[in-house]
Amino acid sequence: PHPGGLSYVRSTWKTALRNPANCPAYYNPNSTLQEKERDVKEAVKKGRFMVKEMTGVIQLKKYRTLKKRYGGSEREVEEEMERIQGFLKNMDR
Repeated sequence: PHPGGLSYVRSTWKTALRNPANCPAYYNPNSTLQEKERDVKEAVKKGRFMVKEMTGVIQLKKYRTLKKRYGGSEREVEEEMERIQGFLKNMDR
């Protein structure tokens, strides 16, 4: 999730893909087909890497949120279990 939304991400990526600096041989009329293919494959490789990086960042954010929400350490879990057990013992009385 990006603060600007999906439309912002799409427009930014389209601009980056169409930028001649990112794939110079493709926009050069004197370059060979092999050079163009190499540049396109390199750009696709970078794109796939970026997708993996974004996926990792999103998973890390989800992990941190769950850890913050449900307790982070075993000590906190044990303290919570003791608190609940004490509460249940007091209910029985």
